[in-house]
Amino acid sequence: MKRMLVFLPLLMLVASVTAQEKVSGVVIEETKEGRFNPIPFANVYWLGTQLGTTTDTTGYFEIDPHPDTEKLVFSYVGYRTDTVKIKRPDQLTMVLKREQVLDAVEVTYREKSTEISYMDPIKTENIGEEELYKAACCNLSESFETNPSVDVAFTDAVTGTKQIYMLGLDGKYTQITREAIPDVRGLASIQGLTYTPGVWIEGIQLNKGAGSVATGFESITGQINVEMHKPEMADRWFLNGYANQGGRTELNLLTSHKLSDKVSTGFLLHGNLRPLEVNGNGDSFLDFPTGHSVNLLNRWKFSNNKGWMGQVGMRVIQEERQGGQSENEISNPYRLGWQTNRYEAWAKSGYVFPEAKYNSVGFRGKAVQHLQRSYFGDQSYVGLQESGYVNGIFQSIIGTSTHKYRTGLSLQYDRFDEQLDSLQFQRQEIVPGAFVEYTFTYFTKFSLVAGLRADHHNYYGLFFTPRLHLRYEIVEGSVLRASGGRGQRTANVIAENFGLLASSRSWDIQGDPNVPGFGLQPEIAWNAGLNFTQNLRINYRPGTFAVDFYHTEFEQQSVVDMEDPREVAIYDLDGRSYATSLQVQFDYELIRRLDVRLAYRWFDVMTTYDGLLLRKPYVAKHRAFANLAYETTSGWKFDYTIQWQGPKRIPSTAANPATFQRGTQSPDLVLMNTQITKSWKDKYAVYVGVENITNVQQPNPVIADGEPFGPFFDASMIWGPIFGRMAYFGFRLKGGAR
Repeated sequence: MKRMLVFLPLLMLVASVTAQEKVSGVVIEETKEGRFNPIPFANVYWLGTQLGTTTDTTGYFEIDPHPDTEKLVFSYVGYRTDTVKIKRPDQLTMVLKREQVLDAVEVTYREKSTEISYMDPIKTENIGEEELYKAACCNLSESFETNPSVDVAFTDAVTGTKQIYMLGLDGKYTQITREAIPDVRGLASIQGLTYTPGVWIEGIQLNKGAGSVATGFESITGQINVEMHKPEMADRWFLNGYANQGGRTELNLLTSHKLSDKVSTGFLLHGNLRPLEVNGNGDSFLDFPTGHSVNLLNRWKFSNNKGWMGQVGMRVIQEERQGGQSENEISNPYRLGWQTNRYEAWAKSGYVFPEAKYNSVGFRGKAVQHLQRSYFGDQSYVGLQESGYVNGIFQSIIGTSTHKYRTGLSLQYDRFDEQLDSLQFQRQEIVPGAFVEYTFTYFTKFSLVAGLRADHHNYYGLFFTPRLHLRYEIVEGSVLRASGGRGQRTANVIAENFGLLASSRSWDIQGDPNVPGFGLQPEIAWNAGLNFTQNLRINYRPGTFAVDFYHTEFEQQSVVDMEDPREVAIYDLDGRSYATSLQVQFDYELIRRLDVRLAYRWFDVMTTYDGLLLRKPYVAKHRAFANLAYETTSGWKFDYTIQWQGPKRIPSTAANPATFQRGTQSPDLVLMNTQITKSWKDKYAVYVGVENITNVQQPNPVIADGEPFGPFFDASMIWGPIFGRMAYFGFRLKGGAR
């Protein structure tokens, strides 16, 4: 409660400030296909004055009112200049028409594949489709290969599963939503990243630190929202194929149908097949599990063109994998595998009041059933999750658009039934909640977002989630942002540490038997951050310099202790646990059509293990990143990424026999990826690429791989790449606009 009091004086101070209402809106163009696209850097100024501004990369603008004129002029090279009389401030939508003669027009601005909104009080990275196309990006876990804000690593040496890290902490502390609905969580917190194919994604919004209270209370280190292709905007059909030298093949088919001006539907189909047993790293285990998965999604979207919109959708996922030692080479092989069946249904509805467009109401709901059966040698794990989520939200203004607010109610329901060998863990969580979020904007200079949630957990009682975001424009082009807030979640300790099942470690979950499930307290953390963004223009070419600093301090945590090589102990935190991160990033168009992205990151991640404050295993303190992207006018694209990772701490294996011992620190790593793409008229493209060009591999990743049923077997101690150089190719075909 003491920390919540920090937010209240700020909220009261801002509420007492009055500001002159500004004029804002968007400037767009209508294409020949009937689509609307934003016009970046269009000129907006008051007629006969020098008072003006330009639109940002999303076409948005804000301008102070002028006492002597009501006529606002909109202009951009190649478009007809237009003038509008502003009788009262409002949210404007200005459509500029192209000039008839455009031979002398040369477009000098190229939309970046990753953009940061200049005006948003919450620093959000908008990762576009072109950024995802820079790498193979077969699923969400592989969508951040060219983004320095998110790390990707394997969970173990035998399942081929990847997980993400943000601000030095596991991806489970990052809230992942799909179109503002909670998505990757619960039993799917690790493998669920593979359930969203990359080519289904239209864009990703990523923000670090405390997020909005409107999306829930579980976010601790950040939020990742995935936007999928919309049926009313997508191409008639889209076909993507992929194959690599490891035998992995994928095929994606997306279709959209506009049944009328009010109804549209889309079908998204994904198939993954890995039929071949591949063992190239020298141990007795297959490099990848064999098997297949099928992922089908269907969504319908409705609109009455009078302010109401709605959609419903369903998805079915079926996956089956088998791995371990080859049955053809070993008489008593160690085998592993899993079978997953997941079913989802969701609905969204929203209404904008015609007579007061600043008033809107929306509803979101989702139901999920997730069943997984898995085995690792003689060990078995079965998990069932049934979840429901509903959220209602109302949005309006207080007097003028300077003061905005949104408020709503939510309900999260989860039922878990898990069994690890003879151990059973059952729990049913019911969390109703209410939230309010206030936004204050003072021209382009200052903005604030203050939010507060109150939720009641049927096990842990009433708790509050305050969050605050501040934005201040120091001078034009220089923006300072600050954020802070609380997050809370319930740990799913087996599903979130799925890779530890690939070992002979015993599980010691030290929970309170009076608390259902695992008997652990909820994980609670406070996150605070500062970031500075400077827009640059050097030699007439744009650039961005950014510095991010965040600190996460855990109040309670479910500690996963692997310091004893014979067991994994999980218990409530007794001591400090924190993560501090610093990132410096520079983006610049070095020469025309050659974009450079450079970044350096420093992490200080510490946790108390059995009374000792130690560095978190497998997290490098220092990392460096560079990405080069060059595009020709004839449709060729060249992308190259290099990363350096410093040494990482490895839990001690001194209790093992000498043969099965490993060092306590990994060497540093340099990893390189590249891809070449050739496209024709934005309708057809082929691409080839190589991951891990220099063939960097962790030697002997599986401890005691020749004795997998013995006491020293462990495939979970991973600090580097498991697989060597990997070449791939693919194609993309588009059916064009409807």
